[in-house]
Amino acid sequence: MPTRLPLLAVLLGGTLLVPAATVRADNRLNMPLGGTVADCSRPAIASSQPMFSLTAWEEAGRVRSAFEGILCVGLPQGAREWRHDHGPGARPEVGVLNFPFYAHIYILAYVRGDSLVVRECDGESAWSTVAVSYLGAPAPLTSRPDLWCSRNPDFPDSAWLTIWSGTFADGGLRCLRRDQDGWGELQAVPGAASGLLDLSFPQATDHDGPQGPLPRLYYVDLVDEPVLKHVDLSDAGDWSAPVAHDGIHAFGGEFDAARSPDGYVFLTNGLQPTCPCNRVDFCEWTEQDGWLEPIPMTVPTDTYDWPLSPRIGVDDGGRVHALWFQLGSDEMLEPRHRRLHYRQREDAIWEDHTGDLAEIQDLGLDAHVSLGIDSGGEAAMAWASRDTIEGVPQPATVWISFFDFCGLGAGDAPHPAVAVSAAPNPFNPTVEISTAADFGAVAVEIYDTHGRRVAAMTPALARGSWRAIWDGRDASGRAAPSGTYLARVRDGAGATVSCKIVLAR
Repeated sequence: MPTRLPLLAVLLGGTLLVPAATVRADNRLNMPLGGTVADCSRPAIASSQPMFSLTAWEEAGRVRSAFEGILCVGLPQGAREWRHDHGPGARPEVGVLNFPFYAHIYILAYVRGDSLVVRECDGESAWSTVAVSYLGAPAPLTSRPDLWCSRNPDFPDSAWLTIWSGTFADGGLRCLRRDQDGWGELQAVPGAASGLLDLSFPQATDHDGPQGPLPRLYYVDLVDEPVLKHVDLSDAGDWSAPVAHDGIHAFGGEFDAARSPDGYVFLTNGLQPTCPCNRVDFCEWTEQDGWLEPIPMTVPTDTYDWPLSPRIGVDDGGRVHALWFQLGSDEMLEPRHRRLHYRQREDAIWEDHTGDLAEIQDLGLDAHVSLGIDSGGEAAMAWASRDTIEGVPQPATVWISFFDFCGLGAGDAPHPAVAVSAAPNPFNPTVEISTAADFGAVAVEIYDTHGRRVAAMTPALARGSWRAIWDGRDASGRAAPSGTYLARVRDGAGATVSCKIVLAR
């Protein structure tokens, strides 16, 4: 793989921090979000810069969000809201608009009853509600909103989202658009008004108009048989007639779409058969050749494999990122494992990077995953995972994953703002975990490589830093096995800093 030089700039107390360029390596830093108290599900992630993200999720019937990342710890709190409760809602989606001089607008969209809510935040001031659109009565069925945000520096204000809403008898696609004047009115898309149900999985992408990017919406029409279709918005504000893509039989279930330098790319898992098994396919349409032959992506791992939640993204260099969840069942249809699979395509060659997520293979995984592309061209990911301690299921926690271009996961580089130290490392049987006194640590948690919490401690202020001792035992007092663990330190505001520790018995 070629060397990549991602640029990261973060404002730290008035100082612009620009880390040196780092040679790319196959390594990811996987970390849980702190501060969650109830079951979490349906996470969505958007990354404005390497190793920093906005993540939103459902929790106890409410929508919550968090700014999280290695470089966020130690930033001045002020008006910045690291954790936020947005109130009742479901199906959150997030995105980010990148403006010059490292300015960002973060966007959150979600469904609240019979309305579509859009909120914005610049990462420094409070969240504000910028659009509330009525979806119809009675309380409609809705799809997951899909949000598209411009990465074109000439059009940094452009964003739009699409959603299906209605009833089993009547429903259709709708689109809400943002420009330099703000958000407009929610539009119904003519010609795509019925027979779609929530299985249409509408996806927002773009096409080139005479004055800049314009919405293109893909969806699956289920009226007669599953057919992929798209509609375009013209510069005059008119929607085109739906264009059907016949002969592409990989569609009919959940899918994700993104624009590429050559056309459009898709990751789709088709219609679900009667058994808990399916396939996931990569499909591509190019300006030069039209539709290309679908590429099977399913990874055979068990008697029955069931890929779900396909996610696809394209970075500014044209590299394609494909992520999905896969359930494996035995011959008796009993689930045996849940795994995340992640692949990259560069120069027409697919490479399997699932090994970067080897730690995330556990029956506690939730099927819904999310994928975002940061400004350095790397994938940020989010999912939910549930631990079971002594046979008792624990609340599901949101996990996020960054490309570890700083090498922090290797334990050989300090946090650029607040360092977490572990000594000795490797250790046997005890390790001292410490952070700077100004971090205000309130909890130290130890996680194993499956994302399960092994132990938790309350740190104490001693010798100018917050310190805690882990004796290498789990919450029940049993000796933990040799291996790699994640030590996560959390402060009172929910900010976290982590490092890997190695127990060598």
